[in-house]
Amino acid sequence: MTAPPMLFGVDVVDVARVTRAMSYSGPAYTRHVASPAERDLHADPGLATAAAVAVKECLVKAVGGRPRGFSWHDFEACGEVPLPGAEWADPLLAAAVPEVEAATRVSMTERCVYSVLGASGSAALARLTERTAAPGEGATVVGMARWGFRGDLIVALAILITMPRGALRCP
Repeated sequence: MTAPPMLFGVDVVDVARVTRAMSYSGPAYTRHVASPAERDLHADPGLATAAAVAVKECLVKAVGGRPRGFSWHDFEACGEVPLPGAEWADPLLAAAVPEVEAATRVSMTERCVYSVLGASGSAALARLTERTAAPGEGATVVGMARWGFRGDLIVALAILITMPRGALRCP
């Protein structure tokens, strides 16, 4: 049995850099990069925003870069929603975590599922289906992310997969 196509990304973010941007731009920066759900990723607003940036940057890397029409809100956090039909994806992501943790000395204890929409969703779907006979009709892209922090460092790791449209229901 062959594993379905998937895309991975990893990113490291300096929390102090994000908090400087927040200080400079005020609430506009946070609204620009993070949804209300992502602002709740941590009780500390700077850490929550930095986590959102780290996760979204690794999702951008998995997509293959920022496509024309990109928006930070192409990636929408859905919490820890179970993904029926993607039981293989979480263990695969979990298997990649120890190597990243060892390299960065950051424990990746947090997790979140993301819907991938807009230009980023279209670009990811094109990449995920380019080597398959199926054109991706009726499919949507879903991201699963793990992240953690140590001091002013956040490390995030994500996988993008396709799911049948409507399989992911964000709260």
